[in-house]
Amino acid sequence: MHRRHKGREAALSLLLALPFLLPLLLSLGFTFLGDWEVRQLLREVGRYEDGVFLPLRLPPMEASLGQYADVLLHRPEILTTFFNSLGYVLLSVSGMLLVAPPAAFAFAKLRFRGREALFYGYVLALLLPFQVLCVPLTLTMDALRLQDTPWAIVLPEVFSPLPVFLLRQFFKSVPDSVLEAAAVDGAPLWRTYLQILLPLSGPALAVAAMLSAARCWNLIEQPMLFLRTQRLHPLSLYIHEMMSASQPEFLATSVLAMLPLLLLFLLLNDEMRKGLSQMNL
Repeated sequence: MHRRHKGREAALSLLLALPFLLPLLLSLGFTFLGDWEVRQLLREVGRYEDGVFLPLRLPPMEASLGQYADVLLHRPEILTTFFNSLGYVLLSVSGMLLVAPPAAFAFAKLRFRGREALFYGYVLALLLPFQVLCVPLTLTMDALRLQDTPWAIVLPEVFSPLPVFLLRQFFKSVPDSVLEAAAVDGAPLWRTYLQILLPLSGPALAVAAMLSAARCWNLIEQPMLFLRTQRLHPLSLYIHEMMSASQPEFLATSVLAMLPLLLLFLLLNDEMRKGLSQMNL
């Protein structure tokens, strides 16, 4: 009976995930098509003929890995943009993990004047789209002389309000009695934070790190606005510029760009599930 229940849950989960998985599977399948077959397929799909729509033909008639070889061997700029993106993500996530947890702890557990108003300002900044913030961000980067430098990408991500909001929810779930017991034992506040609360926040930090990494990896508007030098461009912007290339090369590059985030998600999957349950969102 238990196995049957588990089987039903798995089937339901697969059914619910199918609308999200299908575009990814189609994109992956298209990367094994030759250029001629992609052009033929795009001409045929959706064409009304003899009373029926012509179907989507997968798997390919002639599978090919040539587009992956072309992307990796004949486009050296892909490696440059890949390592640019990797550097931006590592710096952004590392900085966020230094800045966001103490800020979230202060919002959750410390009492100071203007705390709620300041936090609501964070929430407002979280709700505003980049198109609204691009002018003040551009003026700030000009004033700090950070335009056309990697820091123009990294610093806004380090001080993003989303990780602070998420981690605040975790610290609020920690009972105040934990802090009171530590204070009775004579532990200063900073030691309570570093030795008790921070080790407990590992799953919540995994959620914040994953979301920050995904956001930074997929940035497009910020690099277009702040980076003029092409050698500083991230992979996400290079993919945007590749839309004029052949369809198989474009799709192969897109699939390769998904792999680092997919691997990171698989590594942090268990910790992220624990963190989301702890945050009480």
